[in-house]
Amino acid sequence: MATNTTDIDPGSDPTTLVMKYLGGVVLWVFAAFTFLLLPLNVMASDGCFDGDTRAICTVAGQNAVAYVPMVTAPLAGVLGTYGLAAEGGRARGLYAVAMGMLVAAWVVVSAIAG
Repeated sequence: MATNTTDIDPGSDPTTLVMKYLGGVVLWVFAAFTFLLLPLNVMASDGCFDGDTRAICTVAGQNAVAYVPMVTAPLAGVLGTYGLAAEGGRARGLYAVAMGMLVAAWVVVSAIAG
């Protein structure tokens, strides 16, 4: 029997596989930096004094700065990796959602600590 060459999976193209691999590396490096470096912004509360009303000077603000990146980074890494590995459909958009989650974590923490 002859094989039909028009049914080749477009995801098996070597260029596509390399781009998915590089996308995964970028995602996990960004997630690692978010997880390891962003919680250090809690040290912005060092300049707080009694009666200071800035968000970073509250317990809730300090907890948000510490825990938002620690929750967001692993979740974004897993969702983004699934989005890259998915063969099609809506799951492919999860990579963009994951990168957006990481950017949002940086924006939120910077707004609180700033």
